[in-house]
Amino acid sequence: MQQVALIKNKTSFLKESIIANSLVYLLTSFHHYYGAIVYNTPWRKDVVPNGGAVMLVAILCLLLYRYLNKKAFLVIYLLLTFLVFSLGIGIFEGAYNHLLKDLLYFSGMKLSAWRMLYPAPTYEIPNNVIFETSGIAQFFVALFQIYYLSKVYRSVYPKRANTSVD
Repeated sequence: MQQVALIKNKTSFLKESIIANSLVYLLTSFHHYYGAIVYNTPWRKDVVPNGGAVMLVAILCLLLYRYLNKKAFLVIYLLLTFLVFSLGIGIFEGAYNHLLKDLLYFSGMKLSAWRMLYPAPTYEIPNNVIFETSGIAQFFVALFQIYYLSKVYRSVYPKRANTSVD
């Protein structure tokens, strides 16, 4: 009975994690495409197809894991989505590029010091509510994504995830 519950939980966690990954991807796609238009920086649009390619590989890995039952595909899925969507988009893009950038800017940090951390033209002075809000939101959506990835990991590797050092 416990094995059936574990399989059901793992399947549920996999679905929730791919939904969370998709939300991070959709939000960052909107954010970067919008930023490309507003700031006339067409290179931002590259995030859309590049992120889409990562999503396709992630979905393929989950399908291969489901049908072949090889943990290697799940490990690739977990690492890929964690590195790209959790760290790259959530932590770096959402937390550093927007949350911290806005906090420092609006706290009154000297513009010259702020520009050392956030040089133009890569970084914009926070002057567009939609761009900055969607940028910050990437961090919070990625936190949910990290939560669901950890649930998937713990459902597949329960002993490793729950090991404590006394």
